[in-house]
Amino acid sequence: MRHRRHGPHPGRRPRLRTAAPRKTPGRRHPHLFLLPVGLERVSRLYNGPDAPQTAMDRLVQGLDPAERTRGLVTFIPPGTHAPTAVTRERGTVDVHLPPAWTANRTALRQLVCTAADAVAAPGAGPDDVRVRLHGAEGGEPVGETCAR
Repeated sequence: MRHRRHGPHPGRRPRLRTAAPRKTPGRRHPHLFLLPVGLERVSRLYNGPDAPQTAMDRLVQGLDPAERTRGLVTFIPPGTHAPTAVTRERGTVDVHLPPAWTANRTALRQLVCTAADAVAAPGAGPDDVRVRLHGAEGGEPVGETCAR
């Protein structure tokens, strides 16, 4: 069985690249973080509230055909249930991982950066947001940021 290489070299930390979203009146642009070589900010059009939960739901849906054509990959396993994301205070988002969450560290970075970008204040970046990850088994949340 042949294996395709997906993502960065295991010894290197992926870098984060962002691209300015296209503006379309009346539509919101959640930013998802996917990987060509490092994390890349990707905009997807949708109508609805601009909330971190929408971004989580869209992230676990996987790549669309245009993203695959661009050579992007995701480390979120297919069929993964979306984490629950809630914002209770400015600059912080709580992400509750589903019981079957088995993603690796790179997938976790995708999730953290996507959640952080969804709640970042105008003019701020995802690295300005604190993400608290809550495991399904409970316990103290783990604080993360979207490291660039």
